[in-house]
Amino acid sequence: MKLLETIENREALLDAVVHNAMDGIIVIDAHEIVHAWNPEAERIFGWPYEEAVGKALNALVGLSGLSRGKRRDAGFDASKRMHAAARHKDGKPLTVELAIASVDVGAQALFCIAIRDMTLASTAEARLQNNQAELKRELDACQHMLDTTPDVICAINASGVFVQVSAASQRVWGYAATELIGRPAFELVFPEDRKEYNDTIRRLCLGETTSIQPFENRFVHEDGHPIHISWTANWSEADQHLYCVARDITELRHSTRRLAEREQRFESLFEHHPDGVFAFDIDGRLISANKAFAQLTGYSANELSTMSLRAMVAPESLKIVDQHFTEATEGNASSFETMGVRKDHSRYDAHITVVPIIVDDTVVGVHGIARDVTHSKDYERRIEHLATYDGLTGLPNRNLLDDRIKHAIVQAERQGGRVGVLFLDLNRFKIVNDSLGHDKGDILLRIMADRLKQCIRESDTVARLGGDEFVIVLEDVRSPEDVIGIARNLLTVIEKPVALEGHDFSVSSSIGCSLYPKDGNDAATLLRNADLAMYEAKASGGGSFRFYKADMNERVKARLMHERQLRLALEREELVVYYQPRVDINSNAIVGAEALVRWHHPERGLVPPNEFIPLAEEVGLINELGEWVLKTACQQNRFWQEAGLPGLKVSVNLSPYQLAPDSTITHAVRKSLTQSGLDARWLELEITESSLMQNVESTLTKLAEIRDAGVSISIDDFGTGYSSLSYLRRLPVDTLKIDQSFIREISGSRDDAAIVSATIALAHTMQLKVVAEGVTSEEQIRFLEEHDCDEMQGFFLSPAVPPDEMQRLLHRGRSPSVPRAHR
Repeated sequence: MKLLETIENREALLDAVVHNAMDGIIVIDAHEIVHAWNPEAERIFGWPYEEAVGKALNALVGLSGLSRGKRRDAGFDASKRMHAAARHKDGKPLTVELAIASVDVGAQALFCIAIRDMTLASTAEARLQNNQAELKRELDACQHMLDTTPDVICAINASGVFVQVSAASQRVWGYAATELIGRPAFELVFPEDRKEYNDTIRRLCLGETTSIQPFENRFVHEDGHPIHISWTANWSEADQHLYCVARDITELRHSTRRLAEREQRFESLFEHHPDGVFAFDIDGRLISANKAFAQLTGYSANELSTMSLRAMVAPESLKIVDQHFTEATEGNASSFETMGVRKDHSRYDAHITVVPIIVDDTVVGVHGIARDVTHSKDYERRIEHLATYDGLTGLPNRNLLDDRIKHAIVQAERQGGRVGVLFLDLNRFKIVNDSLGHDKGDILLRIMADRLKQCIRESDTVARLGGDEFVIVLEDVRSPEDVIGIARNLLTVIEKPVALEGHDFSVSSSIGCSLYPKDGNDAATLLRNADLAMYEAKASGGGSFRFYKADMNERVKARLMHERQLRLALEREELVVYYQPRVDINSNAIVGAEALVRWHHPERGLVPPNEFIPLAEEVGLINELGEWVLKTACQQNRFWQEAGLPGLKVSVNLSPYQLAPDSTITHAVRKSLTQSGLDARWLELEITESSLMQNVESTLTKLAEIRDAGVSISIDDFGTGYSSLSYLRRLPVDTLKIDQSFIREISGSRDDAAIVSATIALAHTMQLKVVAEGVTSEEQIRFLEEHDCDEMQGFFLSPAVPPDEMQRLLHRGRSPSVPRAHR
């Protein structure tokens, strides 16, 4: 009984232990069928005892294979506790810790499993691990931020020494963090900024302030150059550290300075720009304008601030202004010209450029530049006017003339009428122009233009082609007599004297006339034929008019051919210089020679100068021809001297055109002397009286320069011009040559004899040498001898001869034609 009681007590005790165990107790057999299931197992897995016993463990909680290998194990081994995954009755996953022991009950092998629910513990551990991992990631991120941030993050203790420094110190200050830790921070501060820096640190450490946001000082980089640092700091009372963030703003300061300079430059450009600079908002209200714009418009700055662009332009310009302003607000720049209106209502031509003001890809207004182009526009209008009108006289020019003739032809075709074209050229205009100067010549042309306009009807046209050439277009001509009447009137009006510089000057004109349709059907033909007729009138002596005739073309062609042949003659060396001896009246010796040019024409033979010199003057060849004669005469005289012949003075005639203000005669003379090697005393230049009276001051200057070079000056054909002996006292001349017209009649005309004798006497009084031209008889020679004339020349003594013949005369030393009584 006691034994039984003991066994029963033991079972009861065991049952109580199992029932009240804090672990779940499950007993399974070898087939893992549940035989026992305590309350804790019921709590852990949710299966009540009644439902659990007899069921397969795996089907209940997802545990299997627990009986394998456990048959011989007896008792629990704590070291063999293991974790396993299971499931609750409701399917919720569980984490359990379990230990297994085998129990033999009779012949049956059972297994006792002690299970502890570890789900909450494993979840907390997992959460802890997750928190730790997250914390590590955040710490790593913070460290990465510290290592990569461009700003320096540092901690400074109460002594001002670095205790922590981020890696950015290498980039900002040039020092690694390890180099700075333990080093006083103020050592990095720029010397001039240290006091300010130390005062700030002191206030922070003393608690006078807890943060400075931000502060700026200059620091010193490791390589010695200054850098600008913006820094913020907070004092931690807890650990007595100053935590700072320092940013390198050196480039920012430089950029700020550059931006400020750029703004100053823009402001300077804006304020001092010579053109008006302005800006309008998107609604067209003026928001800024410089002084030049205020001066341009006449408004003050205050007045401009309330105005719109439309209020400052002429009404007729509003459309174009609105158009370009709209284009600018749409993002397109443009330039245009408009008419501006000032405050005083005066107008001006304005050139305006407008460009959009774009901020963040949005047009917020319009910038503009306005320039006063009134002067240039006036100039353009003037140029346009000059394109059709003559700038000197205001008359229509060639361009407008063509239109007027075409218009007149159209009218004549419709009405069956005629058109008259008169080509007018002023005679002796060049003499006036050269003698008095171009300004006086211009005055004369304007006077003539006014006179011509007074002679025609309002429907007719007077045009200037250039120079001294005018064209008159007569519309609705009924008969040639209409043209004749107007031509005569024109000749009369032109010949009236004109007062210039206190003297009356007279010019005449030559007029050529052509008629439509008889003489041409177009403007070019009518002008050309009137021009041909004008040259016929001029060739007849001027002061007359001629109508065009078909045979005039042939004469003009001949003239053009002669001009071309003369040009070729200069190139082909067809010109030659002949020399006429000048003889001393007392010794009968040849003391000089006059150089006279001849043209050895291949077909016409020897052409005298009076047939080609006027042509050379007319076509502009006279300077080239004259310089060639001058050079040839100097070379020939030098040749004679080198051949051992006695020295003689060779005189060369100058055309009036060679003494024009723009001529280079002085240079030509010096060049000829230099190239030939001839001494200047053996050269003499002859000029006519009429040449002296043209462009007096310029002529005097040129003659003085030539005479200063040692060259003699002679007045040719004296007595035929307008000069007087008293006037000659101003001239730098050495010799007077009495014209042959007076010498010819001295034996039969008392007047001519008196003139010649008086001229010789007065010339000698003025220390001038006298040469008689055109001597043709012994009687003339005796007269000249009796009146103490110095030299003579003429056909009676010798005609002009070629150089070789002149050389033979020089070998004799005397003129062969002088009678023995005079030798």
